[in-house]
Amino acid sequence: MKIIWVLNNIRKSKDFYSKLYTLITLASVRLWKRYYPNDICTLYCDELTLETFRQAKILQYWDKVELYIPSNKIDHKIFWAAGKLEILSQQQEPVFIVDNDLHIFKPIKDYLEKGVSYVHNLELGKGYYPGYVDPFVRKLSYKPRWRTNSVNVSLLHLTDVSFAKEYANKSIELMEEFSTMDVPHSQYLIFAEQLLLAHMFDKHKINYKSIVSTYWDCNEWEWGEDHDKGIWPLVDSGMYIKHYGPLKGFIMQSKADQNYDKEYKHLVNCINLPNLDLSNIKRP
Repeated sequence: MKIIWVLNNIRKSKDFYSKLYTLITLASVRLWKRYYPNDICTLYCDELTLETFRQAKILQYWDKVELYIPSNKIDHKIFWAAGKLEILSQQQEPVFIVDNDLHIFKPIKDYLEKGVSYVHNLELGKGYYPGYVDPFVRKLSYKPRWRTNSVNVSLLHLTDVSFAKEYANKSIELMEEFSTMDVPHSQYLIFAEQLLLAHMFDKHKINYKSIVSTYWDCNEWEWGEDHDKGIWPLVDSGMYIKHYGPLKGFIMQSKADQNYDKEYKHLVNCINLPNLDLSNIKRP
């Protein structure tokens, strides 16, 4: 099975990657390989990321590294996850696309049902995602009846290759159109990436589930009720999987019960490389 990470230095700056970000990314692939050594872990990245990781001598921990050239039709500072869709559109077989801040602690594929597509969690998006009355959304050439609930794709596995391509190409199309409108923030990214996928799941009657069987309430910015369309409720899921998401900012500042030094040591233990040297990366 091919497992994909996509990284793009959207600021085009040598200081873009912090030590924490790099440790989280390296732990993501190291943990995956611990449980699935035969999977083909593949990193797609731009030239600056390639050079940064080459200097840190960590590229070797992916089985394959491919140069990713971002589309010049998309504003990548707003649509910073566009690379995942660009790469997904090129795949000829079912794959897993894993965010750099997604960690597994057990062989989670063993718990997945054959023929079922998976996302990380389901989202309650009413009042948070741009809706059909949004002035930018109304300008899109694609005009379905948009739903309010969404999905989180920090882990994404689509079993139908033709559906995956259709979804990825439609997502890219929306990002390109939004980019010509100069949309103001990245809520239009998650609209084109996550809300679109939830819509297309329903439209094509795709059989899908979530890894975490607890809703994330986007408007309240907190976990909500459990549901029966996933594997583990949030309270149990931490033994199997973790998506850092907004926690990264709290860790950097040691806020909201997060501690930078403690997390740093945890990540180093997950990576388990005695000669790891990130001295070329200056930001903590």
